[in-house]
Amino acid sequence: MLRLDQLATVPVFVLFEVAESDWSAQAAQRLQTPLPRPGAEELGMLLAHDLGRIQPAVREAGVSMVGASFDPAELLTPGLPVFAELHDQYRLSLSGGGFQTRLLFLGAVDRQLPSPRLQPDPQRPPAPLRVLPLALVGDPEQLRNIDQRLEADLLERGECAPPVAMALASWFGVKIAHARYMTQMDLLALLRSQYEQANLGLLSDLLEACLLDPRRPTVFEHPSGAHWGWDGERARMRFQPLDPDRPIAQHARSRLRIERALQVGLKLHGIPWQATAAPAEPAQALLAGRLLDGSFVVEGEGDQPPASLRAHMDPELGLIAVDALESDGRITRRFHPLNEQIIADLRKLFPEAPIETQPVMIESHGAH
Repeated sequence: MLRLDQLATVPVFVLFEVAESDWSAQAAQRLQTPLPRPGAEELGMLLAHDLGRIQPAVREAGVSMVGASFDPAELLTPGLPVFAELHDQYRLSLSGGGFQTRLLFLGAVDRQLPSPRLQPDPQRPPAPLRVLPLALVGDPEQLRNIDQRLEADLLERGECAPPVAMALASWFGVKIAHARYMTQMDLLALLRSQYEQANLGLLSDLLEACLLDPRRPTVFEHPSGAHWGWDGERARMRFQPLDPDRPIAQHARSRLRIERALQVGLKLHGIPWQATAAPAEPAQALLAGRLLDGSFVVEGEGDQPPASLRAHMDPELGLIAVDALESDGRITRRFHPLNEQIIADLRKLFPEAPIETQPVMIESHGAH
């Protein structure tokens, strides 16, 4: 008999989109609320039967499902923690015995699920595209075979049967435009198409490196000059400060725009990142560069509190740098931001220093 420590898991994503005509703040709140046990059990039975219809080999695996919907980025995080918890809950349900094929559907009691790791984050920005997670549990070799079959079958026949779509709509209280099953590769491909439309293909590169081959370090260079990498534990961004005293060139603006959008995207996916001091060439030097801690890098010397602080602001990109000024207006230090925490940290360091803002100069398109 297969031991519990030998069990493997294959994630399946039930992707559904709320109809545009039905999207509202109330709909978003309902989608972020987990289903009660009766809803999870009804929906789970329909999903398990429907998946077995599409690929009969699924019936040979155990099923662990939570009655909750998530933002896709909330599920595609390092280590797939929601699916890891579904795996653990399945093992617990076997009460220490050997592996048995069973169906486990987890619902909420007083809106609380059995584990905090299964609870959708109500603070995430809501969006009409949602995913319900379902884990297939069983023998590793058998699951590899099932996963390969699903890769082929779901691409062509992955649409949920009408009873499943109706149950999703009924229990979550929304109108659904469409619903289908996806493998991890399917969902990654969908997100890549969306990110590339937003000029964020680099986010998909980092996400796939983190999820598909996390032990392999790699680097990525963007046409804008953004230089990122994955070192096996975190994403790395090459630190490239700007001089706020000179007009910011369009290519530098493009790079900074990409970098800051990537930082937001990585945070949504729960992927840690750190700015890194490294030369531009060779590209691989980024992986051995010095990791920069804190929220800023200091240029200049001095340990006395400044009389005031000057924040160089860009109307689109936000903070570019912060200067420490003496009472005569002389600049003694410059703080280059590493993340959005810089202003809060500077206020803690220099509580008596007022902060003024100054707009940066922008290079015109015709400048050389």
